[in-house]
Amino acid sequence: MSSILAKPQIEIDKAVKELVQQQTERCTIVHCRFFTQELCGVRIWPETFLKEDTGRKSKLIKAFNISLMPYWTEHFIINDFIRFTLVFEGLSKPCLFFRLQEEIPEDYAFYSKEIKRNKTDVYLTEVFVE
Repeated sequence: MSSILAKPQIEIDKAVKELVQQQTERCTIVHCRFFTQELCGVRIWPETFLKEDTGRKSKLIKAFNISLMPYWTEHFIINDFIRFTLVFEGLSKPCLFFRLQEEIPEDYAFYSKEIKRNKTDVYLTEVFVE
């Protein structure tokens, strides 16, 4: 008996679609899930990027549903996750995989595990803090 793996459907928010349509260059969209069981404030720093296997870094263009440093966003927790979306510069053509990484001068920097590149450059990943 063979099993079939279903790919998850990823909905793209209307504001994200509008931003991508306005961009003259390619973008990479990363829908993030951050596990927590406690109400907490979260924020993203401008020093957040996608680090490719090639060593190149794609810069953050826009964040949705999360504040940019120095501000904080308090989220409702849905199924133990806080969800937000980040839009980055497009990945380079030779990139096969990448990681989300935040380089900040304090604890609790966001990072992801390795993410395999796909044809759409739209991803859903879980993020963690260091």
